Amino acid sequence: MKTCSQRNVVWGLAASAVIAVSILTVLAQSVPQPVLSITSLGTNQFQIGITNGVTNAMYELHWQPLLVDPEYAWPVIATNVAGQTSFWIDCSDYASGFFRASIGTNYGGFWDFQWANPNDPSLGPLAVTIDSPLNGAVLQ
Repeated sequence: MKTCSQRNVVWGLAASAVIAVSILTVLAQSVPQPVLSITSLGTNQFQIGITNGVTNAMYELHWQPLLVDPEYAWPVIATNVAGQTSFWIDCSDYASGFFRASIGTNYGGFWDFQWANPNDPSLGPLAVTIDSPLNGAVLQ
């Protein structure tokens, strides 16, 4: 029966620790801020791509027609699924537009704007129930 020397055990543990730290470092990397590229697809149609996209990241694309007030909220015009890094946008209703992307925070399959309170996902998604319509329609 062959026994391992203490030196071999120490080297094995050290190699295992280095591998574990390397794997954890890769897994713990944060998603970088998205960098956009834009390509015209024809009249008023554009493809907006995230050039440094991460395969497991989710992104939100925001838009504004004018850069007037920096305090004005940028509305979300598109979201993606994990791994999608391009968006097709139709701007036929506007003469100009500005785009930016942000890293989506999709908790449990819902985007921030779908939660009752984005700061407290434990409340669940927002749901509105209309029990009695004013127009006399019957709900099923």
